[in-house]
Amino acid sequence: MKTYLLGAAAAIFLSVIVSLLVPEGKLNKSITFIMRLVCILVLIQPLTGIFKIGSSDNSESKVDYTYIEQIYSDHQSEQLEKLLEEEFETDCECAVKIGYTGGEFKAQTAEVVIKENNRKLIDAIYEYLQELGYINITVYAEST
Repeated sequence: MKTYLLGAAAAIFLSVIVSLLVPEGKLNKSITFIMRLVCILVLIQPLTGIFKIGSSDNSESKVDYTYIEQIYSDHQSEQLEKLLEEEFETDCECAVKIGYTGGEFKAQTAEVVIKENNRKLIDAIYEYLQELGYINITVYAEST
């Protein structure tokens, strides 16, 4: 609020100084109009956020991307477990890590732990995940 008041006072002060310095005539009317318009825009800034349009500064973002990444990761892991159980009829545990990069959420890693030590099954799951578009895939059998 303090910043807003200082900005408004500065805009009004600048408007007064400019209108006093500009000589009479057509130029004075134009400049006075522009300065009044600037003052009005500064005064209504809190209502419209007119100077924040197109701001791409993520430091003031109210979104907790880490939390959303975790939720997406958990959900994706559960869905992948169900999919592999249906496709390969095997019990497994999946851990998919989702990251926020380039303005979108993408799978960064996929880890699958199967309950049985079957090399053909491990290779088949690995190839299946590649076809689905996963990257940084790790598939291994659970050690007992």
